[in-house]
Amino acid sequence: MDQLEREISSSKGSYGMVSTASKQATEAGVEMLEKGGNAIDAAVAAAFCLGVSEPQASGIGGQSMALVRLADEKRIFALDGSSRAPFSLQPAKNPKKPIKLGLRSSTVPSTPAALGYLNETYGNLPLEEVLAPAIRVAEEGCPVTELIHRLLKKEAEQLRKDKKIKQIFFKNNRPKNVGEIIVQPELAETMRTMAREGWRDFYTGRIAEKIVQDMEKRNGLISAVDLHQIPLPVEREVLESSYRDYEIFTYPPPGAGRVLVQILNTLEGFPSENLDPDQPIGAVISALAFRFALNYRQRMPMHPDHYLQSVNQMMVDKGYAQEIIKRINDIYKFALKDTFLPPPVGGETTHLSVVDRDGNAVGVTQSIELVFGSKTMADGLGFFYNNYMSAFEYKNMAHPYYLLPGGRPWSSVAPVILFKKGKPQYLLGSPGSSRISTALAQVIVRLVDKGESLEEAISAPRFHASDTGELLIEKERFHKDVYTALELSAFDLKKRDPYSFYLGCVQGVQLPIKWRESFKGVADPRRDGSAEGPAEE
Repeated sequence: MDQLEREISSSKGSYGMVSTASKQATEAGVEMLEKGGNAIDAAVAAAFCLGVSEPQASGIGGQSMALVRLADEKRIFALDGSSRAPFSLQPAKNPKKPIKLGLRSSTVPSTPAALGYLNETYGNLPLEEVLAPAIRVAEEGCPVTELIHRLLKKEAEQLRKDKKIKQIFFKNNRPKNVGEIIVQPELAETMRTMAREGWRDFYTGRIAEKIVQDMEKRNGLISAVDLHQIPLPVEREVLESSYRDYEIFTYPPPGAGRVLVQILNTLEGFPSENLDPDQPIGAVISALAFRFALNYRQRMPMHPDHYLQSVNQMMVDKGYAQEIIKRINDIYKFALKDTFLPPPVGGETTHLSVVDRDGNAVGVTQSIELVFGSKTMADGLGFFYNNYMSAFEYKNMAHPYYLLPGGRPWSSVAPVILFKKGKPQYLLGSPGSSRISTALAQVIVRLVDKGESLEEAISAPRFHASDTGELLIEKERFHKDVYTALELSAFDLKKRDPYSFYLGCVQGVQLPIKWRESFKGVADPRRDGSAEGPAEE
């Protein structure tokens, strides 16, 4: 197949839909729906399984954030499953540079608490049943994909330093080849313990004891005190806005839904016919909207516990967007000045979207931060420690994400639900750090303004404009005129491969609006994803 064409995994069904970045995880979610579980059960099963079949991006050593719609309650909320910085930290002795590798780069994992909380509070099935697919995949093994092989090869120098990683993911001192099987018996046993003893064992039981022993042995920062103060997730009010004739519900701080809202508020000020990202004018308008929104977030970061009480709601205010629209129309008179810079995060995350037949919807964005996290595996437990210690501010004590004991790291997650005429129509989400909001905005513009199908919108060519004016673009998939127009608009263009891993990975579900319509699921072809619905009854 030509590199400019790539097969798209999409599916239709009458009884719900699952879209994830891994075939095994999608199947885990579908299995739960077929067993009578709801969208929460399916999402939790898929999320646990992603940590096995897509280990470079997430796992029980990381953190999970969710956007949840409960149809019967007519309620949408954000589940803040942020990890926590260890309590042993002393701010006066913070290192000058972010800690990126090894056990000391890991915050207290919160994925077991977040997914466990979702399952026991809103699920229908027992945790043992929900964990079963992930345990099975860990025991029986899953094949190395081209993506996993490429990332193993890229990170091989660091990964080889950990004997457990080398034992599982390498063969004859080289990364396992595409098609070879990855078997993870220690991870299977860890999850089997959680299934038997409950997810809290990760924090207060035998699993916790092993984590503490590992930290003490290898000079890590996480202690028994950190684990016993379980990082329970917080239910937060969602951010609400609109775009054209759609209602928007997305993720509040510590996530970056407000960046997505500002981008859409800005784009709404231009006629739909001027927003085609495949044309020069549409590409330039979008790129400038991305840059302004990201710049504003970095200058005005907000602490999640204070956001709803803040008098400054400019980020979601349509009037503020009008100001940006004027600036875009007169761009050369505007100078960007940063006062707050974000921590240097990479955000090699993963996302899944699940909807059940009753209209319950769950979007989960989870990560171990950079690819393979800390590049270190928990001894005897089989999971990668995250490296979220790199996602804090280390110098400016006024910054809301300054590194403090028990602090939450900076995050860019922005799962979103779009309603039309009071009914949910699209559930979307993506990994990719600051590229999340720009990837989602491009998909939404294509759906709403161009009238493209979900498959077309997700697989279409993509770019990302940063706050500094750097623009990453799948160059070969855009017409030369678009590339030239962006260069003339003072962007510093950086070429990326077609279907770039770096430019997000949108997992989308379209819900039926009319009688006899089907659910539709689409997995972004930029990674290893698949979409599938439960079998017809």
